Amino acid sequence: MGRAARVTRSDVLSAARETFVERGYEGARLSDIAARLGVSAAALLRHAPTKRDLFVACMGETEPETLPLAFLETCNGTEDPRPVLRRVAETLVPFLESRMRQVVARWVYFKTVPGVGRLPLPFDPAARPTPPQRNLRCLEDYFERAVRRGRLRLDDPRAAALAFLATLHSYVFLQHVMEILEDPMPLDRYLDTVLDIWADGAARKGKRN
Repeated sequence: MGRAARVTRSDVLSAARETFVERGYEGARLSDIAARLGVSAAALLRHAPTKRDLFVACMGETEPETLPLAFLETCNGTEDPRPVLRRVAETLVPFLESRMRQVVARWVYFKTVPGVGRLPLPFDPAARPTPPQRNLRCLEDYFERAVRRGRLRLDDPRAAALAFLATLHSYVFLQHVMEILEDPMPLDRYLDTVLDIWADGAARKGKRN
């Protein structure tokens, strides 16, 4: 009977993906990936015969479905919207930052590595609703409940959900892709202003005279 594998294929692909994102295709060595797993570089070749094959396997596979905003399903709409929206941002922004690095790495290296095909999405676009659509719906449904409970003033909860998510996506894109600020703005500082704007426009603090 052969010896049991020390790592699974999923372990290998996860370590490879992290290394390619951090170092790029040219900079990533099999030894770097193996070191993350505590195995030899030769052990990786059981899962992919070459570095190129390993890149295609780890960067081209559809990732497990993740719904960072699923916690909103436990909110009944009576809560103060400010801490709820802050939690949405503090949950989603790190998730987006991680996904953004992966998407950029995929885009860059799928264009520079010959013969690997078109850029894949990090989810199956044919499976509807997609994870991004489901996250949008989680926020939209929360907004609808908060409107019914009188905690938010919104004519169009779907448009509001899209606008709030766009604000968070823009923060990640402008900071990490466009690098629009020489000194990155801390998320807390950004959220303080965003939530002030929402409090004055949407979050109900009390009845207007």
